[in-house]
Amino acid sequence: MPPSRRVPLILFAAALLLQTAATVGALVFLNLPISTETDSVEYINTADNVLARGRFSIETAPPFRPSGFRTPGPLVLNIPLRILSFRSDLAAALITRLVVLLAACLCVLNAAQLGVGDYALLAGPLLILTPTMFYYSMLPYSTELPYSVVCNALQLGTLLYLNKADRLGATLIGLSALYALLLRPAALFVLIAYVGSCALVALVTGGALWRRIVWAAFLCFLGTGIAYATWCYRNYVVFKAFQFSTVSADNLLRYNARGMEPFLDAQGKRDLWNSLKEYPVVLQHYNGADQFVLAGQESKEGVRLILKYPVAFLQSHLLGSLESVLVFSPAALGSGRGALVLALSVAHFAFLVFGTLGLSLLFRTLNAAQRAALLIIVVVGVVSVLTGGSTHSPRFRIPLDIPFVMGTLKCIAWIRRPSTGH
Repeated sequence: MPPSRRVPLILFAAALLLQTAATVGALVFLNLPISTETDSVEYINTADNVLARGRFSIETAPPFRPSGFRTPGPLVLNIPLRILSFRSDLAAALITRLVVLLAACLCVLNAAQLGVGDYALLAGPLLILTPTMFYYSMLPYSTELPYSVVCNALQLGTLLYLNKADRLGATLIGLSALYALLLRPAALFVLIAYVGSCALVALVTGGALWRRIVWAAFLCFLGTGIAYATWCYRNYVVFKAFQFSTVSADNLLRYNARGMEPFLDAQGKRDLWNSLKEYPVVLQHYNGADQFVLAGQESKEGVRLILKYPVAFLQSHLLGSLESVLVFSPAALGSGRGALVLALSVAHFAFLVFGTLGLSLLFRTLNAAQRAALLIIVVVGVVSVLTGGSTHSPRFRIPLDIPFVMGTLKCIAWIRRPSTGH
């Protein structure tokens, strides 16, 4: 039998309180790097510089040169956070519990749209307890927490729009795509996957649903295009380069190519290290006027190495993607916390297993529009995982954990189903 609404609401509050207590405890007793984690430092510096000087810069001293690596999406949360928290780590952590609550509520709406009935209310606490949300939401200035919100919003928009061409759904698709790209340049691959999966699903669909799927793809493409062109224009004005970010160049050489090292022979390793010596500048921390010139050179070198050693690249990339799916071990946890990594990894794996089983059960109960939306959502999540590659980071599973929550709900409903007596 489905639980009464009181029980899920109690579990919702309990999960949020548990996550809040864990965040405060990690900050007080484990020195959680809220404002010292590498990416968070740069997000904080950017917000502070925009507030104090109107300059989009990660530097802490004059001349506050502009950054071509970072994008403006994180400012939407971080500027209000810096103002309201008075630069206190504890206050920032507590304030962003409202963002956790928002993500959880959106997940509940997603579950309701997939027809899980009274069990939909359990989607909120389950999302909060996924390791990706439970851990990454402890870092209020990072992009993972707002990214979870935007992924939930994109999935909700897809369900709403494909079901009944809802205007709210259309708006959510376009705005979510726009904000996702400005928040994380790596989201470009996810958004391309969204458009591509819409095209594939549309091929086997007809009638009014076919038109809605095509429009969903167009809305995502429009939001992505607006975000991409706008920030490219900014970089053209500042750097004379109509490009989105130097992130891709840094990733190609220092993550994708460098990640091949364990799979290269002696000659390949020498080739790799010669390239790294030839291009010593780490673009993430470099703010010279020639950022995009160096980015172009590093991109070419990274691609050259990948094409020269394709087998090593595939081994590295697939192993990293597999690890991000099965193991929860973000770099910020550091070493010496094996028990914590083990516990989080068990939960990470459990959501994968129960989510996958539950999705197979859920799919058979859905109508055509819901099935189309779920297929698009799952494909996008799988592509997100595959883009993580040699970073070995579980944060790339964030879009996939949302449908895993839905699947886990279906498993719970199936286990609790009343006996037929046969």
